Amino acid sequence: MAAAAIAVMLVVAGLVITEMAGLVRLRHRVAAAADLAALSASQASVGGDDACAAARRIAERNGATVLTCRMDFDVATITARATSRTWWGHRWAFEQKARAAPDFYLPN
Repeated sequence: MAAAAIAVMLVVAGLVITEMAGLVRLRHRVAAAADLAALSASQASVGGDDACAAARRIAERNGATVLTCRMDFDVATITARATSRTWWGHRWAFEQKARAAPDFYLPN
């Protein structure tokens, strides 16, 4: 009886740890998507293209959606969001803000 209870507790602990690792991975994925979207938007702006459309395209390729896209000249500020799958009746969402500017904006 005690061995069965311990086995069940170990299985539940393993499931919780696995799900928590998935949430950490999702957090990293949305951060990377926001960074890449901001870089893409800044590059598109320098090239004369639609910066926010480029940011949305890159974010979607990386599993996130763009919530806000702001361009100050060629400096992009992007907020991206990704949502987890349903986990015990709840969905988790992570948002990340990122900024990017062309390299010639840096001071000498």
